[in-house]
Amino acid sequence: MKKIIFIAAAFATLLASCSKETTFDTATTGKVKIKFDHIAHGKNLVLDTELYTNNSNETYSISMLKYYISNIKLTKTNGDIYEVPQNDSYFLVDESKIESLQPTFDAPEGEYIALEFNLGIDSNTNVQPLEGRLGVLDIANNDMYWSWNSGYIFFKMEGSSEASSSQDKKFRYHIGLFGGMNSPTVNNNKIIKLDLNAAGTAKVQQNLSADIHLITDVGTLFNGTTKISLAANPTVMVTGPNQEIANNYATMFTHDHTHNYQKLDE
Repeated sequence: MKKIIFIAAAFATLLASCSKETTFDTATTGKVKIKFDHIAHGKNLVLDTELYTNNSNETYSISMLKYYISNIKLTKTNGDIYEVPQNDSYFLVDESKIESLQPTFDAPEGEYIALEFNLGIDSNTNVQPLEGRLGVLDIANNDMYWSWNSGYIFFKMEGSSEASSSQDKKFRYHIGLFGGMNSPTVNNNKIIKLDLNAAGTAKVQQNLSADIHLITDVGTLFNGTTKISLAANPTVMVTGPNQEIANNYATMFTHDHTHNYQKLDE
């Protein structure tokens, strides 16, 4: 009987430990900055003027690159996961706006070995009341929303190519779809997980910034698991290989290095 009681008590203790929520001291925080350095096929991304060549031997230029990151999480050395408060965890990265290329947020002091974020906008946010969507989520001011399809565009890249089969020689890739509200769709949200150990953990300290540098190769949109041709697919939105494109660009992020103990911008 004593053995049974002991086992039951041990099991109850295990359940309690598994369900225990991790708490963080948010009174002592520092800054974390994610720096997105965009390239295409190994060349620096320069809008409008630079030419790039994909694996289909198609030359193209890029005139627009915008995408959402959200639901950011950081993992400490002891395995605890800090989730950035949701209202502070939405960013619109826009190559034409330098300040947007360095999303910055607060995090408790400590050393973090992994970074995770959603490339896109989660399903719950896609269906919340419009009056709650402010800042980068404002559907009227960011040109990243399908009013006709009631959903955010997660990733938008446009440009020009002589290989494009469209009459104006343009290409337009607007990738969204969150699973659907009234009828099901595919869900092109992509969870990005990056191990920071090899190229430098993020050491967050009060009144300083830990800057996580990511090399982001947008050329993977064409050259990923599925080869995407401009001639075959000049425009992809809710039709065409949107899932394949999303799967491709989900691999575009590489952690290059981390600069710790950086002075905060004045």
